Amino acid sequence: MNTSADGTVLVGTFNEPGEPDPPLPLSGGTVLTGGWADGPEVLAGAGPDAPSWLVPGRAGTPSAGRLYAALHLSEGQVAVLSPSGDGPRSAGSGNDVGWVTAQRVPAGGSYTCHADLNPAGTVLAAASYGSGTLTVVPVLRDGGLGEPVAVQAPEGSGPVSARQQSPHLHFVLFLDDDRLLVTDLGADRILEYSVHRILAGAHPGGAQPDRVHLLPAGTGPRHLAVLPALPEAGIDDRHLAVVGELDSRLHLLSLDATPEGFHEVAIVPTHGEDRDPDSARDNLPSHLVLSPDASLIYVANRGRNTIGVVRRTGTPELVAEVPCGGNWPRHIALGRPGGAPTLFVALERDDAVVGLPLDAEGIPGDAGSRVTVRRPGFLLPFSQRGGRKVFPSR
Repeated sequence: MNTSADGTVLVGTFNEPGEPDPPLPLSGGTVLTGGWADGPEVLAGAGPDAPSWLVPGRAGTPSAGRLYAALHLSEGQVAVLSPSGDGPRSAGSGNDVGWVTAQRVPAGGSYTCHADLNPAGTVLAAASYGSGTLTVVPVLRDGGLGEPVAVQAPEGSGPVSARQQSPHLHFVLFLDDDRLLVTDLGADRILEYSVHRILAGAHPGGAQPDRVHLLPAGTGPRHLAVLPALPEAGIDDRHLAVVGELDSRLHLLSLDATPEGFHEVAIVPTHGEDRDPDSARDNLPSHLVLSPDASLIYVANRGRNTIGVVRRTGTPELVAEVPCGGNWPRHIALGRPGGAPTLFVALERDDAVVGLPLDAEGIPGDAGSRVTVRRPGFLLPFSQRGGRKVFPSR
């Protein structure tokens, strides 16, 4: 993973459609922030409503130079954002965040929360939490989106009655150009699909996935990350990291599936021990990111308002839990403003984004910088090189 080398971060927010007079200046669906190396400030706000996730186009593919957004609306959508200028504007310059909404496509589900592009940049997939819907859309030669195909998750539930009465898809991850993993928080499983079969009509609306990978009851799988081999730490194979939103644990799975699906390699708590054994139900971890050298996994704990740091070894372990700088860390991302390694945190309930400096061991420190942004939910650091926006590699 590469990290942004300058101090620019695009923020996706949970603004409400058509809401008049936002209480904070320059609020919009997307908010451009800059100056993180010296003193962060909001530069502009605009864009579509409720972009809960932004996906940079893949270099050298039809998607290159664009952003694709999952719109967290009651009637979910995915959108294409095209560049509107050469870079950040000065503070108070209006509502130009550098991107304009070029296209919106219905997702066929409610509260679309996450999206991903395949490596070839030819297919966009999105998950809609409210309806348990997977949406697959071809990316056209000009980078626009074609006709979407919506697939409903098979029936399922889990033991946490308030959250698991039905399927709730939350995250999509391409393992290659065709193989797609989808987390089902509502039924403690990872669904696996062939997107080319879906687009070819082999998966009508209620069809079964190609494979189902089961997790322990009550896990509530939320977000995923592929972990590369790390021979120096005694890890010779790729693993899949799964954040359990409902059990506050990080599940590490082997990507070499058996007939029964992926098998557990290790389970690590996302936070330290608590005197109250039921406290995990109130913690609700959100996102995870991998350090550039792949040795550490950072996990955001919303209920405890902390960042858990897991070191990858033959037996992975939680090595630190530090304050996240505020309330309800919805999303985290790595950057290098001014060359200083930093973990950015979107504090949804504090209307703020903060930067936590990383020490020589990669452990986050106290929030060293902060900017006010209304209901932030997603962070995308990027750099400006030769008039081009350069995003972190994935």
